[in-house]
Amino acid sequence: MSHGYATYGDDPEFSAGYEEPVDTTRRDLDELFAAVDGLRAAVEETDDRVRQDVADLTERLESGGASRQEDRLDLLGRRLDRLQQQVQALERAVRVADGVPQANLDEVGAETRALAAEAARWDDLHKELVTKEQRARYSDEISRLSSVQAALSRCDADLLDVIRVLASTDRGARARGDAESSLRALATRRRTLLDEEIPAAVQAADQARLALREADAVEARVVPQLERAERAWHDLQVRLRTRITDALGSNALLPTWFGHALGVAPPAGASGDAWIRTAASVLAYRVTFGITDQALPLGPPPEDADTTERRWTWRARLESDLDELSL
Repeated sequence: MSHGYATYGDDPEFSAGYEEPVDTTRRDLDELFAAVDGLRAAVEETDDRVRQDVADLTERLESGGASRQEDRLDLLGRRLDRLQQQVQALERAVRVADGVPQANLDEVGAETRALAAEAARWDDLHKELVTKEQRARYSDEISRLSSVQAALSRCDADLLDVIRVLASTDRGARARGDAESSLRALATRRRTLLDEEIPAAVQAADQARLALREADAVEARVVPQLERAERAWHDLQVRLRTRITDALGSNALLPTWFGHALGVAPPAGASGDAWIRTAASVLAYRVTFGITDQALPLGPPPEDADTTERRWTWRARLESDLDELSL
């Protein structure tokens, strides 16, 4: 009571009609934070226990039962990984609920997509070029013609020598008999060269010269396009690396697929450069092939595609790179 009249706070009817609403959002956030703290503590406790178990198991490995101990160690490692994944999932949920901005790395501009499309032409363009091995075979075909022509010249020289022997010896002489045998063999050899080997070599050499001229024309047309594709790939990598580092620097919430594949930050030390290169290449793969899957960094395996195609080989290389990071 005050000044002879009841205040609003003293009026039970007023208080009953204007009950202050409960902030459920804040309560949910508090629960999430508490869950994260609990899981983090569990992870730390499990990590300490795993480290102790590792030390104990290391001492026992030499005394036998190594396989069983290694299985136990592997099980403990998997349990720790699952706890860490749960912590990351809850931390993400807390940050989403708390209004932390989310980075959509896949939303690149038209210019970046054009760079990806230009860079993707490199493999198809490179297939148009004649390989060094094929060029070497063409050169061999051209050289073979000279070799066969040289064989004809030697055959003619040998024939002249045989004819001189025949002209200078009597019919009954042994040297004449040998010369007559050589004459028949050389005549047959000369006819084979003129009728078969030289025409075939001429035709093969002509085809090889034509193929080399065509290869030179293709190279003159394709090499500048290859250089443009290589520049596009370099520019694409620079753009995507910058996009990723900017997202990391802004403390924005990274996409789920990024966290699953690469974690939330680059590792310390020299492996950090390999991490950012792999991250940019994974994002380049997504941009190039229009991957939008939010769980799988490389999306589901492509259907009805040749496993020798660039997409399969690129995917396999990225999967290997992600495994090597051991995040």
